[in-house]
Amino acid sequence: MTTSRRLLAALSLGPLLACSGPRVAVRPAPSSPEATVGQFLAAVNANDHVRMAELFGDEAGPVTATVKNDARRDSVITILQHVLVTDSAHVLGTEPVPGKPDRRLIRMDLFTGDRKVAVPFTVAPQRQGGWLVTLIDILPLMPSANARPRP
Repeated sequence: MTTSRRLLAALSLGPLLACSGPRVAVRPAPSSPEATVGQFLAAVNANDHVRMAELFGDEAGPVTATVKNDARRDSVITILQHVLVTDSAHVLGTEPVPGKPDRRLIRMDLFTGDRKVAVPFTVAPQRQGGWLVTLIDILPLMPSANARPRP
């Protein structure tokens, strides 16, 4: 192969390789919405940012595969980990998300010391199978929120 043909071949493969990005091995997502939230909270309490990122995403997949900006992804996961650390959690209920029939809203009671806070988690089924946490309303966990004492 001549030098010009090698250069042409390399230039034609460049965009293809650039678009594909690195392949990231991700552990499977849980098969139920409740299990996803449970595993996500277990990863939070274990300070396991890798597993948290594997369980956080949307229909397109986990943020480990869909968010290419490592610093942004890591910042979000770090903030969620700091805010969501709890002593224990309890599922209050599961319901469909209005206007998004494939998604589910998991209402959780999170317990830390004498605080009991109701926190909604939205989960979505990913195309590859399993469920991922896609949205967490952390506002009730903020210090200024009116948290009820644990009964």
